[in-house]
Amino acid sequence: MWRNALFATIFALIWGHGAHAGLEICNNTDELQSLAIGYKGDRDWTSEGWWNIEPGDCALLIAEDLTKRYYYYHADSRGGGFRGQNFVFCTRDDEFTIVGDTECKGRGYADTEFREIDTGETATSFTLTLVSREAAPNSGNSGAKGPGGGDDEGEVATQSVTETPEETDVTVDDNALQTGLPPGRSGEPFEVTGLFQGCELEDGQAYCGFHADGLKLRAYYSGATPDELLYALEEMDMNMPVLLRGDQVEAKRLHASVVLRSVEPRPASDRHADLRAMLQGEWALANDRRSEVTIRGSEIYVRYDSQFRQTRFMKLAERCEGLRGAGPVMIQTSLRDRRPKCYRVVSASADALALEPVGGGSQIRFRRPR
Repeated sequence: MWRNALFATIFALIWGHGAHAGLEICNNTDELQSLAIGYKGDRDWTSEGWWNIEPGDCALLIAEDLTKRYYYYHADSRGGGFRGQNFVFCTRDDEFTIVGDTECKGRGYADTEFREIDTGETATSFTLTLVSREAAPNSGNSGAKGPGGGDDEGEVATQSVTETPEETDVTVDDNALQTGLPPGRSGEPFEVTGLFQGCELEDGQAYCGFHADGLKLRAYYSGATPDELLYALEEMDMNMPVLLRGDQVEAKRLHASVVLRSVEPRPASDRHADLRAMLQGEWALANDRRSEVTIRGSEIYVRYDSQFRQTRFMKLAERCEGLRGAGPVMIQTSLRDRRPKCYRVVSASADALALEPVGGGSQIRFRRPR
């Protein structure tokens, strides 16, 4: 599983002497780390691995000037503890270079979560140092930008990332979720309950998202929302019910840009939490396995014959607005036409799902793909 590594010293790059172009990862933990990286290649998203990095050593994963701001990495060790950020790339146990980040299992690979590296806007070289929690209790994202952090001050940048032991629970910093910002500074003040969707990168912009009142709310890194709040959100579980307070900056179609003043987790307030958890993951139509959907948080990604078709927002409720009938129901809203469609959840289990259009229509049955 290990790829031979090119080694350099941590000391030289931290102090900016003897630095060379490219992306380097250093291992300041007490365990062997196996590294894989992901990036946007010339044709498609690409993943490569593995580099074997001994404790105290470094590996040069990209040996030329960096031309992209965002890269992604996954670190394996015997102690485990790596926490991804919902950036999924394809991997396998042996040495690999894989083009494309979709349909991993169907192509014989594993779906693997990566974390983001933000190298900054101008850096041609970047060093990421993996450290143990005991070695650097204050390390991490301080002063960085984007999920996973980074620094764009000058051409050579460094950052330390804490590797958490598997038995250690990572908790959300509640203090960081309360900012003290005054309402109305950035836009129209609001207060709303919603569900956390996770932190992600889209069109080169990193943000943390929520679904509330039929909209996807986005709070962007390096903006008016304090980055410390967004870093704290990275440790929050997807689908966590929350009370949000903030300012709405801009709304477009089914999305809204917001500045967050506070985020209050309310884990007991989602009456459909068990059903929501049951629905997560991959599904295929029982009578046509080429028709597949992935449910991730409050979003549904639709594919046919392995080709992406559309994204829908999902809401679980007791009934459809203006219609009678027993729930629970699933309301799906397509980003294309923004027209909600309501389905009664007839049955749901770990490997089978049956939906029935409210107002008439045949049952739609799904199974977990094998």
